[in-house]
Amino acid sequence: MTQKPSLRKVLYASYQTGESLPGYVRYALEGLCQTGFSVVYLTNERDLDASSHAFLDSHHIELFFTVNHGYDFGMWSRYIAYTAKFRREEWERLVLVNDSIVYYQNRFVKLFQTAEEMPADVVSLTSNEEQAPHLQSFFLYLKSAAITPFCERLLSEPEGKNFYDTVNRFEVGSSVALREKGLKLDSIVHTPRPVLFSYPELIEQKLGFVKRKFLQKRWTRGEAYFFWDHKAGNALLLDYSRWIREKGSPDRDFDLKWLCEPEQTLLQKLQDKIRFAYYKFRWKLSNAKAKMGK
Repeated sequence: MTQKPSLRKVLYASYQTGESLPGYVRYALEGLCQTGFSVVYLTNERDLDASSHAFLDSHHIELFFTVNHGYDFGMWSRYIAYTAKFRREEWERLVLVNDSIVYYQNRFVKLFQTAEEMPADVVSLTSNEEQAPHLQSFFLYLKSAAITPFCERLLSEPEGKNFYDTVNRFEVGSSVALREKGLKLDSIVHTPRPVLFSYPELIEQKLGFVKRKFLQKRWTRGEAYFFWDHKAGNALLLDYSRWIREKGSPDRDFDLKWLCEPEQTLLQKLQDKIRFAYYKFRWKLSNAKAKMGK
């Protein structure tokens, strides 16, 4: 007897380079499986080791290899295109998640329940007002009314040319397009100031997640300027691993070493400090020149 495909899907998009799934990815996938939804691990084409295959098999997680372009929206789009249209039309819920967030608390069952109880057609964890009010795409919970219009828009758009084009046309653009169709959008978490500057407070509030970019300090000079321009330098340079250990109440079964995968060497940490000191010097210099020019 053929098993009927699940009508509730989670698509977890993940770009990795190693053969073994990182601990924080496994932790998130395991938590997502506990929701009762069918989970798909979408990732770039490469060899996976036996332990990774065993983990996916033991949790009944579908593995979908795809080419590495288009970012998370590209991965989601290719899986949606791969799925027969009549199957997509049967989906009752579609949840899009990516590995840009480390979930050090397993709160997925509660998050899904909260999203389900909200009157919105699309629910995210956080939202942003830049360019236009929009839901942040690292966690999107789509109810039945939103699935078809979202999928149709995703399949009709060419892939993003770069990261910011992808954010503008897919993250921001999708929220705008869905609102124009009369759908309701909302986020679970609301912050008094832009969410990018609010992660120290979100961690202190025990919400259980953090952007990997904060852990890895992968900020460009322009992005660093953006923090300092908005008097949010504390959010940029905070030691997030330590802050989570001290204030974030990580789950006991979450290994804290997973916060820093791959782990930085002392040289890399020193290089980061020098790099941000240089950024800060250039930022101060450019501000001084701007004031002199007035």
